Amino acid sequence: MLRIYCDKNIFSLIKENKPSFKPDLKRVLEELKDNMIFVYSYAHHQDLANSKKEYWDEDLAILENYVKDHYLDYNAIKKFTEFYLVKPTQSFYDIDFEAGKSVMNDSVNFIKDTFSSLDDDTGKIFGEIFNQILQIPIPGFDNENLKDEKEKEWANKIFPSEKNSTLEDFINQMYTFGSKLLTDRNEVKEIKKMMEEYVNSDSYSFEKWQDDFNEKFKDHFHGRSFTDLMEQVFNSVEHYNDYDKFGMFYNSLELYNVTKDKRLRDTQNLNSINTDANHAWFASFTDYLVTDDKGMAAKAYIIYKYFKIDTKILLTQEFINYRTILLNQEEFNVRKFLETLKYEESNSLVLKRNENINSTILKPQHKFFNYFNRISFSNKKITLYCQRHKNANFIIYPEIKILVSKLIKLFGVDTHNKGFYYLDKEINIESDYIREWNFDDVSIQFGEGYNNGGQCLLLDITF
Repeated sequence: MLRIYCDKNIFSLIKENKPSFKPDLKRVLEELKDNMIFVYSYAHHQDLANSKKEYWDEDLAILENYVKDHYLDYNAIKKFTEFYLVKPTQSFYDIDFEAGKSVMNDSVNFIKDTFSSLDDDTGKIFGEIFNQILQIPIPGFDNENLKDEKEKEWANKIFPSEKNSTLEDFINQMYTFGSKLLTDRNEVKEIKKMMEEYVNSDSYSFEKWQDDFNEKFKDHFHGRSFTDLMEQVFNSVEHYNDYDKFGMFYNSLELYNVTKDKRLRDTQNLNSINTDANHAWFASFTDYLVTDDKGMAAKAYIIYKYFKIDTKILLTQEFINYRTILLNQEEFNVRKFLETLKYEESNSLVLKRNENINSTILKPQHKFFNYFNRISFSNKKITLYCQRHKNANFIIYPEIKILVSKLIKLFGVDTHNKGFYYLDKEINIESDYIREWNFDDVSIQFGEGYNNGGQCLLLDITF
């Protein structure tokens, strides 16, 4: 089932009481919401937490109307992005955003308070050890040796200059600067301005040079392209995973002025940019990213190309115009379905052919049921299945549920009269196929299988 990820602004544009209301956009979302998988993520909650509280319940209700309970989140402990069945109204209020702010605003005292709140002796022991470590003296940074005034200014932000400094002073200064960078757009503007003074970004920006920006970047950064620079950062630490790399790559596109908005928004601090990076990351587990933010679209295009992610990026009007294509990929009658299958057999792109077993794998233009994008032909059997890029190449429960409904509408009640799919009723049932239909001269089985590198749902048609 096609998965669609809309950033928060898309849901803001369908509020009927707002001047920015787009009725055509809302109409398309309404038409597609029960035939596609709309997904939301932790990034939506990050956006909402920074808005006024009186809008929270209204925005969550709008979001839930389309995404239902299809939730993506990154597990920092497992270092893995996971799909959950949980509604926005529940997942949002399960997050303690204030705790995260406390850590960034006053990291040392937050840790101290955490230790002191523990009743057992272990907490007190570790708290005392932590306090002793914090009092270790460190040499003050002599900023006066720096000749460049700009270097002095940045050094004063990061390093304590007092001679009798401790490790606690250093950590507090670092976190104070880090907190400002996350929350104050002026700090981000300063970094971008400093980069612009170093080299005029018009000589390598994506806006001016498009896909050639990477080569143009070399001319100003000692022969290293932007991707060379990022790979050097990635290789400097052993344990960066794809999520870490993705975020650094996305943020660096902004800070190096490879891509930049025409006007820096009031809320566009590093925290906001990182939230946009999270939107792009979670969208990489879907088929379509829909956004009204051209800056995000540009960065997502660059980063998807680098990480070999096939998520298609659609601006709002493109998504509205795409409606007809998506609706035409639904199967409404058996005759048309078989005619389309026959047409694709002769006109699809051939990906692989094995003459020994008379087998051919095709990539059709038509995505059957808005899901199946590969066809395998062999002797008296046709198999429809789905192949996605590595991030998205897995099965989620709602895809099974929606596809069973679509197949019943097309072929009628299944042979074993199981009817519509409910996870709680079928989770412990062992069967070769999820659903089966048997007719006079054809048998159709719908089930799970493997593709190139992951799992998928498949439809076997045997004559």
